[in-house]
Amino acid sequence: MRTVKTIFALILMVVMAVTANASIFKKLSSSLNLKGEKYLEKAEAFYGENQYAKAIPQYLKFFDKNKKRKGIDANIFYHTAVCFMETGQPSQGYGYIEIAASAKPNDLDIQVLKAEYLVALKSIPDAIEIYKKIIKVHPDDYLSYIRIGELTVGQGNLRGARDWWNKAIELNPSRPEAYSRMSESYLKVEKNRLEAYYYARKLLDVVKADKKPGIQRMLDEMAGDMGRDYENYYQKQNCMANAKELYQKAKFQEAFQVMNKCKGLPNLSGDYFLLFGKVCDEVGKFKNAAFAYERCLALGLENGDICYRLGWSYLNSNQPEKARIAFQRAQQFDDTKGKAQKMLNKLPK
Repeated sequence: MRTVKTIFALILMVVMAVTANASIFKKLSSSLNLKGEKYLEKAEAFYGENQYAKAIPQYLKFFDKNKKRKGIDANIFYHTAVCFMETGQPSQGYGYIEIAASAKPNDLDIQVLKAEYLVALKSIPDAIEIYKKIIKVHPDDYLSYIRIGELTVGQGNLRGARDWWNKAIELNPSRPEAYSRMSESYLKVEKNRLEAYYYARKLLDVVKADKKPGIQRMLDEMAGDMGRDYENYYQKQNCMANAKELYQKAKFQEAFQVMNKCKGLPNLSGDYFLLFGKVCDEVGKFKNAAFAYERCLALGLENGDICYRLGWSYLNSNQPEKARIAFQRAQQFDDTKGKAQKMLNKLPK
């Protein structure tokens, strides 16, 4: 089982090994004519009971009996490395995890432990590279994205860390770890309470029931007497995030439903209305689209594309005179001058 620490602590992650069946290794050692199997059997028994300090000398006696170390299963080296890590001796255990990692380059648990050894030995850039390799082989390993983010923060790259946490959110939006770290980073580093509230609010939606009261208290403390304003901000940001994702996936009807529900929120931005207009165009709601583009212009968000889209929406909602004016405005911008002229030529004189 893998666990992760808070974002600012570069404390090594506890890597718990699955209890092994000692008899498997006994059979393996016998079949390969390995010596000292009684030591291995004792070591594996202690390992299975999490008595790592007692397991270490038994593993060492086993290795001493097999100095060439040929034919020894990689998991035995891995278990030995776990024992050294759990007893706070990373410098003594690194050689064992190196052997295991070389033998099993695609094994998730082994590679994670190697990365955490590098963290413990203060080789953070190397640990990050190991985690990146893990993700290439195991792209769905959520905790590796979280861990790279933590280590990247420790290297002073907060923006890079957030990129990794956002990837974790995209991978699995129902897990809490990334939201927690995003919220904490905004609150403690940038003192941005609004963004911290947004991610803590996302966290509230995914944590288990027994955790919700504590998260709610944290949210109330962040917002203070501006609770309604903070909640409105969350609703707007959440609406935009969900709608963008649906729009990018060409799920236009669903995107329209999401954006239509939050169109009554106060102080919606030009970016909201621009996306809403595009969504409305896709679902054939041209009057709604025209309204959205009008709001963009009223909010000072004016460019050739918006003016052209406005003209198109007017044209498709049987408002040719308004369409003419919009296309004439689009004609003033270099990027839409040509196609706006073509539309004007098609309009009745």
